[in-house]
Amino acid sequence: MELVLQPSDTTCGQACIAMLAGKSVEEVIADCKTAGPTSIGQLVELLDRYGIGHAERNKRISKKNPVPYRHSILTVHTNGGYTHWVLFYDGKYYDPEFGLLEGEYPHGKITSFLEIYV
Repeated sequence: MELVLQPSDTTCGQACIAMLAGKSVEEVIADCKTAGPTSIGQLVELLDRYGIGHAERNKRISKKNPVPYRHSILTVHTNGGYTHWVLFYDGKYYDPEFGLLEGEYPHGKITSFLEIYV
């Protein structure tokens, strides 16, 4: 997996999809038709467009699902007070804002995840 950084404050979702699809973030922004914030629905539409398999819906972090699956797009409520998308892949966080991270995620609370089938 190759890290893709987000080109603006609001394109973390597009950057996560770019990493999974092997496309430029600019191409994903054009296909998404927005350089603004994205919903889980928009991310699912992009995954479908690029033929990337995924779970039907987001799973909340809970006792039943205490950690994200091996390949997931994470919903993070950051320490800065905004919601952020991060790609979790083989035990590493590919964070489009903060870079490649390992260990505990330091920039907020992971609240849910969408499993990606690779």
